[in-house]
Amino acid sequence: MILCGSEIRFWGGRGGEQLIRLAADTGFDGLALGPWCTRPDAVELIANAATSGLAVPVAAAPLLERPLAAGKRLPYLGSVGDPEERLAAAQLFEQSVEATIPLGVRTFTIAFGDVALSVSPADMGAWFRRRELDEGEAHDEALGRVLAERRARSESILDACRASLDRVVAAAERWGAVVAIELPAGPWGAPTPREASLLMAEYRQAPLGIVWDAARMQVLGRLGAAPSDERAKSLAAAARVWRANEAVGIDVGYLPGQGEDVDAVVSRDACPESAALVVSGRGDSTEEEVRRARVLCRRTNAAKNPTDTEQTAER
Repeated sequence: MILCGSEIRFWGGRGGEQLIRLAADTGFDGLALGPWCTRPDAVELIANAATSGLAVPVAAAPLLERPLAAGKRLPYLGSVGDPEERLAAAQLFEQSVEATIPLGVRTFTIAFGDVALSVSPADMGAWFRRRELDEGEAHDEALGRVLAERRARSESILDACRASLDRVVAAAERWGAVVAIELPAGPWGAPTPREASLLMAEYRQAPLGIVWDAARMQVLGRLGAAPSDERAKSLAAAARVWRANEAVGIDVGYLPGQGEDVDAVVSRDACPESAALVVSGRGDSTEEEVRRARVLCRRTNAAKNPTDTEQTAER
């Protein structure tokens, strides 16, 4: 199943009709709801999508009751040292599952939240674009210090992730849902690929998988934090959601075919049959760009499923 990511047209409740029309006109099987969607908006979007024959089997959790006020953020599942915040985040997850499982959503993506380090991602991004992280340049040692700082905090961050996963997994099992963990495109989030591998091993009997995003893995490579080939293949095989987007420098979110497609960590051909393939891109993507991205993703998976090629040819 190839899904159109809601971020291409759907922003905080606006653009629902355009998103549905775009997905239907370009031949997608359905939609995947990204973050920052409220529950009322999700319910309306899912109902309207169904009238166009589009499923919505994947959604980011939590879904909010209303948009966040300026300056506010969601509680983090990976909050270190704050069990009350983790509990609040897990409760929001369960409420989102309870509200949308009856509507056909079965896979819920989760992020564990930000990790504050001594250098911000904005500063690091600016240094990267100015080539100040190259050897001998002004900030060439800064990235190494940030990665070392993140490694030093790994165990406490893992413990926080485990504490929340215990609740999240229990809720998913009660409702017959599947959870897919987002991997961040840098050290400013959790889990890292190494931490994700540990969590997958510890929760191997749970309805738990990974959101595989090769663009984010490319960014990790450019920051010197890429997983080994063996670990990358293992994590990709555990994908329940496969996000098809590309990176430019250390920025992600470009449609397939628009990025610097330097040797992807794991190609789209490796997308497991059990994973939903979500085509993701920028909000200003044109219909023709979205159509080309979908065809590109279909082609890369055609050898695995010849029937898809036949269906595409018939459309």
